[in-house]
Amino acid sequence: MTTRFHLRSLSMGLVLFLAGPAGSVSAAPKTAAPKVTISDIQAQVYDRQQGAVVAMDAASDPYGMNVDAFIVVRIQGTYEGDAPLKLKLLVSAPKESSEAAGDRPAWKVTQTRDLAVLTENGVTQVPFILPYHCASTVKVTATLTGGGLKASKTLDTSFPCAE
Repeated sequence: MTTRFHLRSLSMGLVLFLAGPAGSVSAAPKTAAPKVTISDIQAQVYDRQQGAVVAMDAASDPYGMNVDAFIVVRIQGTYEGDAPLKLKLLVSAPKESSEAAGDRPAWKVTQTRDLAVLTENGVTQVPFILPYHCASTVKVTATLTGGGLKASKTLDTSFPCAE
């Protein structure tokens, strides 16, 4: 009986020893915010006559007709989180007046895109297309949020038209 008692004690001790660490509660490692940044914003135009994206000064019509603003936000980094990242683009211009064109009202356009996964090579380019309104001062702000991340970048540019 002594051998049985020792074996039982030994086996119970072994079970408790092995169960101890496996059953213990440990704090889960805190997930770090993804290393994603907005590296660049480019403003071009989509020329409807040429059917192509061109530089601002290469549009077929110098008066801003038959073109759309084509904004590309370049994102650096990778992301594969549970919830998509949100990329918000805010483009605005103040009210202005000129002798040739007269008064132009202030305007603002906002667009948002959900980004579930970024490209594997670490460079994702996200296009936005919006109405082109002539303005000498245009502010383009891109904001990326989600997954513990908040990144923002601003481009000061113009949407020129011949006057």
